[in-house]
Amino acid sequence: MKTQRSSKKRFYWKVELFKALHEAKYSKEDIWELFRFMDWVLTLPQDLEHQFEEFTQQYEDEKKMPYVTSIERNAIARGILQSSQEHVIDILRVRFKRIPQSLVKMVCAIDDSKLLSRLLKKTVVIDSLDAFKQLLEKQVSRES
Repeated sequence: MKTQRSSKKRFYWKVELFKALHEAKYSKEDIWELFRFMDWVLTLPQDLEHQFEEFTQQYEDEKKMPYVTSIERNAIARGILQSSQEHVIDILRVRFKRIPQSLVKMVCAIDDSKLLSRLLKKTVVIDSLDAFKQLLEKQVSRES
């Protein structure tokens, strides 16, 4: 509550609490649960949140104490996949305004990040929605 009006103080205390969690020799599970609570209580503006992420990465690299579990890594991968799908759809909307729902569903069904990356590059230069749909069908059938 004392840091509510000062982002810098909040950042300072979030860093100090993060270090204290690791130095207290809690289990990974306890650290994760306590950190989730701390992260919820001590929200930071985006620029300071980025600095905090850089700090945690550097701290853990130095201490060789990664706290990202396989479940979290999978969630991150799903988030990246979803973001890639949304980027393809967003670019199509910017370029061609209206996108058929069937095409949106086809893009959202892709679970290969490399394929989505290739499609994203093609999306920027493709001539039409029909050409994109043909490309997409060709790529999806090749991947199957």
